[in-house]
Amino acid sequence: MPWVAAAGAAVLAFGEVQAWRTSRADYPTAPTAGPASGRDVVLVLGFRSRADGRLNALQAWRTRIAVRSAPPDALFVFSGGTVRGTEPEAAVMARHATVRLGVPPDAVAIESAAESTRENLSFSLPWLREARTIRIASNTAHAHRARGYLRELDPHLWARLRRTRDFRPLELGPLRLALTFYDFVAARSAGRAAAMAVANRAVIGVRAGEDAVSGAQRSGATEA
Repeated sequence: MPWVAAAGAAVLAFGEVQAWRTSRADYPTAPTAGPASGRDVVLVLGFRSRADGRLNALQAWRTRIAVRSAPPDALFVFSGGTVRGTEPEAAVMARHATVRLGVPPDAVAIESAAESTRENLSFSLPWLREARTIRIASNTAHAHRARGYLRELDPHLWARLRRTRDFRPLELGPLRLALTFYDFVAARSAGRAAAMAVANRAVIGVRAGEDAVSGAQRSGATEA
């Protein structure tokens, strides 16, 4: 039916506009630079491989985004542990970059322990701290979330961010909408997990305080 096609086109157009806006959000308005001797670092966020360990379409897309966003002589830091299969996500994606996309092997570093977006960033700090500039490569919504995490983790490193080319009109078509929804759900889940962790730490702190007070009271009673 014509109206179905029109509605689908409208949804796709809305999604494209939102993706474009997201791709430009949460960057520093006055970016700074790290050590002059440092390199331009492109942090490539991992995604679980196929069940048989092979590269999947989203991993390939994130790697392409990294390569097309990188300035000359950049260092590519691939981050991702062994969530599925027997090989770290980072190694699978790095191999695609060097074998298929022409990235020199000596321009690649691998962080192979991270199992979440926050861990991608925190475990990659040794490279980020030495970076002159930083770029975060992933699909649009995920990269936006990672930029927010970096600002929470270290505002000084966030200030070194430069834009990546994670948006191209109609790239992947409707799949971009699906990924945006997926990342929205993932962000909500991560937020709830973080809130629960804070609440648990607070409860532990309260209990520790109660135990300390109780112990002091018992000690005082004994001395009396």
